[in-house]
Amino acid sequence: MNKDLLHQLPADEQPVASTLDAVAQEMHLSVAFQMDLETQLMDSYNKTMDPAPTWQAKIIPPLGWAIAAICAVVLLNWTIRSVVTAQPAAGSTPIPAVSFETTVRQGNLCAGPLAVAHGFAAFLSNDDKTGFITLDEGETIGELRSVAWSPDGTRLALVGNTTGTGNIYFADTSGGDIGYLLHNSGLGYLRDASWSRDGKQLVAWSGQNNSVVFLLKADGTAPVEKQLEMHVLGTPQFTPDGEGIVFPGGNASTSGLFEVRLDGSQTRLISTRVEDESAFAFSPDGTRLAYVDMDRDNGGAIFMIQKLETRAITTILGSLPIPKGSGSSIPEVANLSWSPDGKVITFEFGRGEADRAIYLAYLDGSGLVKVADSAHAPAISADGRCLAYITDKQVFLVDLAEIPSGTPEPVLLAALPAGRAIADFKLDKLQWKP
Repeated sequence: MNKDLLHQLPADEQPVASTLDAVAQEMHLSVAFQMDLETQLMDSYNKTMDPAPTWQAKIIPPLGWAIAAICAVVLLNWTIRSVVTAQPAAGSTPIPAVSFETTVRQGNLCAGPLAVAHGFAAFLSNDDKTGFITLDEGETIGELRSVAWSPDGTRLALVGNTTGTGNIYFADTSGGDIGYLLHNSGLGYLRDASWSRDGKQLVAWSGQNNSVVFLLKADGTAPVEKQLEMHVLGTPQFTPDGEGIVFPGGNASTSGLFEVRLDGSQTRLISTRVEDESAFAFSPDGTRLAYVDMDRDNGGAIFMIQKLETRAITTILGSLPIPKGSGSSIPEVANLSWSPDGKVITFEFGRGEADRAIYLAYLDGSGLVKVADSAHAPAISADGRCLAYITDKQVFLVDLAEIPSGTPEPVLLAALPAGRAIADFKLDKLQWKP
């Protein structure tokens, strides 16, 4: 508005006119609108110069100014709302979500190394989960059979054989050497070993005499031999109290999953229908045992939970179909293990390498979920977020948090490193550091 025109208005009307002018400037109103506004102001001013105005003439200008002010405020308010709605507030720019892969590579998920047994050799994943570090580069263990982390994650046991004599070698979390627990032991061809829950001893078994297990103190004390009344058909696991072992076994009269107290006081048959060597595992809290019954009569592999205190079957997780009949060749269940929080069980199911699949069994009753086809050696990370498995000679990771809502895209960790020789895929093993 022209300042000279503004000064010609009566003093009591100049503040209102100035306010309207400022509003017009802020709203960037058209020149035509502003000129029309000035014309109205001049008309109002001229009328005030007429002598003896009537009461109607006196009230019209203030009323007009009030109506114009209200309209201007409403229009300004609408303009401001439109701008705020259309544009994000300063400082609130959305931050792109960091991908699962990036979070894993940065070490913020699934931290710690993944141990791999493949091709009679052992490896650890590197820090950014893009490759593997070779353990035992000097090949002091000629033919590695398995790897097993201690419960506290400070030692990795490498179980194998050199010219037919059993060795167990310790490596630390960085892959550095700690030394032998067993060296040229004379125990025969060691098949595998597992740790007690307190990390003070291991139990191992040999192909030379599978009616015997060997108890080895982690401090290097000479192994103690325990004679059993049956043959061991799979790697024994310590009971949670450390006073017994559970293993698939058999004798002349029966076979299945057995519990043997190490003091010789009791042998208990848990189930006659557990047929696979790694189709059982204790829960992280030590209160439950998960195992798979092969019901050949009805044609189902039944996944169940037994409460150790009462020996009662408390949960049936689900079942998968198998051929009926005692003479049928049926799929195997292998590498059954729990998530650290005790809410999920993972396992592989199938006959050969090509037709195996990775499954999850949820203890909340939601059933079995297939995660990957043509895959084996599943393992869940210590934080419960990463499921690692092998398929097509590569190691992949899946975000477990995404599985309930859909099928997440697997992330390639790296190709399997070359081993020392071609070994059966059933010897492949993945295990995350606890």
